[in-house]
Amino acid sequence: MRDLLIQRAGGQEAACRFAGRVDLSALAPRITCPLLVVDGGQDVIPGVTNGEPLARLAPRGRYLSLPHGDHLLGNARPDWLATAADWIRGALA
Repeated sequence: MRDLLIQRAGGQEAACRFAGRVDLSALAPRITCPLLVVDGGQDVIPGVTNGEPLARLAPRGRYLSLPHGDHLLGNARPDWLATAADWIRGALA
């Protein structure tokens, strides 16, 4: 994933500039549905920042951090999947 972003952006520096321009803080307060933001602390995508502010700004946001998780959290699936499923169940109830 990291290499794909770098390739599409035209290099690592360009990928960092692109990722640095992605800002959802103005949109977050308008997200009225339940929102679970899960971050992997080992994410190596250039410029990806902590999703906690997004979750905090969303009216029904919740944040879950997995310090050992990678970008897609596949390496930490047992550590977040049950929590996410429980959260979804509660959000739909």
